[in-house]
Amino acid sequence: MSKTILVTGAGGFIGCHLCNDLAKRGNNVIGVDLYYPENFEKDHENSLQLVSGDYRSHSLMKELLRGVEVIFHLASAHREIRLPESEYCDINVHSLRPFIELADQSGVKRFVHVSSTGVYGNLETWPADEETACKPQHVYGETKMMGEIEAKRYYEETNFPIVILRPSWVYGPGCPRTLKIYKALHNGYFVMIGRGNNLRHPVYIQDMLSAFILAMETESAVGETFVIGGNQAYTTRELVESFCKTLDLPKYRIKLPMSLGKFIALGSEILFRLSIKEPPVSRRSLEFFNTNNSFDISKAKKILGFNPSFSLAEGLKETQPWFVRNA
Repeated sequence: MSKTILVTGAGGFIGCHLCNDLAKRGNNVIGVDLYYPENFEKDHENSLQLVSGDYRSHSLMKELLRGVEVIFHLASAHREIRLPESEYCDINVHSLRPFIELADQSGVKRFVHVSSTGVYGNLETWPADEETACKPQHVYGETKMMGEIEAKRYYEETNFPIVILRPSWVYGPGCPRTLKIYKALHNGYFVMIGRGNNLRHPVYIQDMLSAFILAMETESAVGETFVIGGNQAYTTRELVESFCKTLDLPKYRIKLPMSLGKFIALGSEILFRLSIKEPPVSRRSLEFFNTNNSFDISKAKKILGFNPSFSLAEGLKETQPWFVRNA
C-alpha cells in the first residue's frame, strides 16, 4: 500500500535518491530542503512534491505533516568548514526534539532518524558495532551523536516509533565525494596522503535505499539503532586501486607523508578562511586518509533482514556513466 512520506534533506545526494525511490514504489513523497540542485530528478511529478524550506520552521512543517505517515530525517549540518558550531548544534541537536514532537502530534507512524558512523570517530579496534563506544573527532560527529541521544530519549519517554540508522560511506551516482576521487585520478592529480592503510567502509546507494525501506517496514526495528554498510571494508589504497582497475583509470603517482598533508590542509584552511569557497583540502577531509572505519552489520542483517548486494567494484561500475558525464 502507498504511504505519504516526508523526507528532510531531500536535496542532498542520498535524499534525492531516496525521494525518487520512494516515488517509484508508488508512495506520495514530500521532499524538504533549503535548496535543490538543478539536476534533481523530477520524473514523478504526480507523486513527488519538492518544497524549499527549513525543517526547523514549525509553521511550515506543521502544514506539510498533515497526513504524513513516515518521516525520513536526513537534514543536517554536515561538512561545511565555515559553518559555526552553534549552527551544527541547532540543526543537528536542539531543533530535533521539537521536530519529533511535532511529528508525534501530527500522527506520524514511523520516524527514521538518519545519523552517521561519524559518531564513532577514528576506531581504535574494529569492526565496530552498535555497542562500540562513540568517540567523535569533530563537531559533526559530536552533534550527530547528541542528536541520536535526543531521538532515543524521546522514544524511551513516549514509545513514539523511532528507528536510528548510522550509514557508513554511501556512494553512487550523484555522490560528490566519489566524483572528486574519480576526477583526480582521471586528470592525474590524485595524491595519496600517508600509506593508505586505514580502513574505509563503503555502501552502494541502492543497498542504502534497501535499508531505508526495511527501517520503515520492520516492526522489530522500532527503538533500535543500526549500522548500515556494505559487506566489507577496504584500505584506502585498495579502494583507490579499485577505482583505477574497475574504471580503467591511470594509477596515482603522487604520494605525500601524513605530516606534510596536515601542514598543507591547515594552510589551505587559513588561505580560504575569507573565501566563499570550501578549501580544496582540510584537516577534516584528511580523515579519508587517516581515520579507520570498519563495521559489523550483523544486527541490521538479523533484525532488518538487510543484505547488501553490491560489491565495491559492482557499485563503481554502476556509477561509471555518471562519472563520465560529470568529469
